Order: sequence, then C-alpha cells, then structure tokens
Amino acid sequence: MAIIKTKNGTYRLRMYRSKEVQEITKEPKLFEKTFKTKREAREAEKNFNINTFNILNDYIEENSDDILFKDFYNDIWLDDYIDGHLSTRTTAPTMATIKGTKDIFRIHILPILGDYSLNELNENKSLVIKKMKRKSIEYANFKIIRSYVNSIFDWAEELEYIDRNNLTKSLSRIRSVKKEHLNSAKKEEDLYLTKTQLQEWVKAFEYDYKNDLLPMQDYLLFILTLILADRKSETYALKWKNINFETSQITINKTLDKFGNEKNTKGNKNTIFSMSRDTLSLLEKWKQVQQTVLGDLGIKQSKEQLLFTFKDNKGNLNQPLHIDYLNYRMNSVKRRHPYLEKASPHKLRHTAATLAKQGGMSLNAISEALTHSDTNVTKFYINAPDIINEPLGETLIDF
Repeated sequence: MAIIKTKNGTYRLRMYRSKEVQEITKEPKLFEKTFKTKREAREAEKNFNINTFNILNDYIEENSDDILFKDFYNDIWLDDYIDGHLSTRTTAPTMATIKGTKDIFRIHILPILGDYSLNELNENKSLVIKKMKRKSIEYANFKIIRSYVNSIFDWAEELEYIDRNNLTKSLSRIRSVKKEHLNSAKKEEDLYLTKTQLQEWVKAFEYDYKNDLLPMQDYLLFILTLILADRKSETYALKWKNINFETSQITINKTLDKFGNEKNTKGNKNTIFSMSRDTLSLLEKWKQVQQTVLGDLGIKQSKEQLLFTFKDNKGNLNQPLHIDYLNYRMNSVKRRHPYLEKASPHKLRHTAATLAKQGGMSLNAISEALTHSDTNVTKFYINAPDIINEPLGETLIDF
C-alpha cells in the first residue's frame, strides 16, 4: 500500500514516479513523506496523482508536434485507418486488409522509420529517401509501403502535427527497383502454360482422382477454377445456391478473404457463366457425395452450403477453405508428376486469357470473361503478342 502507519502513530506516504515523469521533472523515482493523520496522507496521495497526470498531459501538449513516427502510427493513425477515415471508399477496410496493413508496418516500415519523430523525418528528406530506396531494393511491393508512409504524413498534416507533408514528391520519384528486376527477369512463356502443358496438368489431376490419390472435391475444385478462369477465392465462395442445374449456369458474386469471411467480388461484379453438360454432371455427382458426407456428420446440406470445405488445424469440420488450399493441392500433384510445368491457380487465369487470345477471342470478350472492369487490366493477363492478319499499310501499296 502507498500509505503505511508507523510505530509512533504517524502515516508514511510512499509513491513512485514513472520513468517518463522522472525524465521530465528530473526528480528521483521515490517520493516519501510522513503525515500526522491518515486524512492528510490520502490528500497528499491524491495531489501526487493529479500532479503526475498534469505533468504528463502538459508535456504531451507541448511536444505533440514532435511525436515519434511509431507513436503516431499506433496511437492515432491506426485507429482512424481501421474506422475508414483515411480512405475515399465508402466502406471501412476488412479484417484481412487491416491485418495485411499491420504486417506491412510491423515488418517493413516501423523498423526503419519508427524511432524518428515526424518532424525529424519530414525535415530530413535525404534520410527518408536513403532508407526508402534501400527498402525498394529489398521488397517487391514497394508501392504499398510508399503509399502507407505518405498516408501517415498526410494525416499528420491534416491533424496539424506537421505544417505540411514535405515528402510526397520525393517518395514518388523512388522506383520499385526489386519489382522492376523481377519483371525484367521473367520470360513471357513462364507466365502461362502452353496448351500442351495445361493438358498435362488436367491429365495428372484426372489420373490422381481415378486412382484414389485425390478426393473428388480437390479434383472438381481444380477443374472448376480452370474452367471459370476466376480468382480461387471466388471458387472458394461458391454455394449450392449459385449453381442452377436447370439453366446450366453458375453465378459468381462473392469471394472469401484470407480469414474465410465472405465479401463482394472486385468491383461488386455479379457474373453468370453458362456451363457444359460434363461440368454440371460433375457438380451433380459431387453434390450427392457431399450430402452423404455431411449427413454422416449430422449436417444437413442446404443452398447456403459451400461447395468446397475442409477440416482446419483445430479440428473444426466444414470450414471455408484456407486461402492457399488449391495451391497446396496443385503442389502435391506436381510432386507426384515431376514433369509438370510449374503452375499456380493464378497462373491458370493467365493461361486461360492467353490461350483464348491465341485462339482468336477478342480483348473485350476475354475481359468480360475474367470479370475485369477495364481492358487495360486484361492486357496484363494476356501474355502473347498481338497478331495482325494484314498490316495497315498493305492496302496502300499496289504491287
């Protein structure tokens, strides 16, 4: 206890100053004083606490313009970011986005800028540029780091912790060096599978499925993701209500984040795909198999039931797929068939776009099939040169 009754009947008050208060006041850690009555000692204890609060509060106010980068991030910016105040979007960031943001700061930003004050960084462009250039060489997605650092200083300016953000122009001139190196090292043919390579993948999945090396769910998951050429998270989000067996159509309008939470697709797209009889036959068969498996677990299959689920590492059954579930299944198939070209679910999407272009499908049609909002995005997925049947100048020359 802070107040102790002494042998001679007086009351000793013993309080300790925090390290912060010691640094501000230059007073010793221990405060000790004896009083004749307990009431006087309690009054002194109350005054000590009030005085301590005032000292810290006054110091924070006086030095608010010199707050550390990491303190501004933790105490101010992060809460406002989570609440959605820093974005032009109408919705707050999702839990998955928030986790990703925290990881970027924890791993990349705070270790290099955290212990400097905002003003120190804002007035020392060369220091920031030096550290950020080094990061651009180490980390491929440097663009997101630059964006977050700019956001910190923009918000500090908005709240008047700094007069103005002096770093925007300087940061914009720093190139994403590692990403540029990675892109230049890529061979165009490595970005997609040829038709022969893709057929080998399909045959390998079929072989493993027919020989009981792969469950039907995993086989269908791969085939459906390939056919739809969608994002794997969109296949993960499919429910039986999205499958219309009467009209032979599949509707994609949801996706799953890395935590298994359902959210709208990019651009809030609602896309209906017409499916072949073979694909629907597979889906019908899987629906019956899943119904039996769920029934054995005491779960009734409904329209809200996900097509694809798994048992998580805690033993929970019928859970949304882990974000890398299909990647792991493709890796296991490749280990059994080493001749297969390296591939991933995202590479399947590039492959579908590229082979469709080589087959003569128009850019607009491919963009629509990939549910892109802009054909400029689609061009990134097409890893094949444009083929011009007749040069424009050919009609100008009469041989």
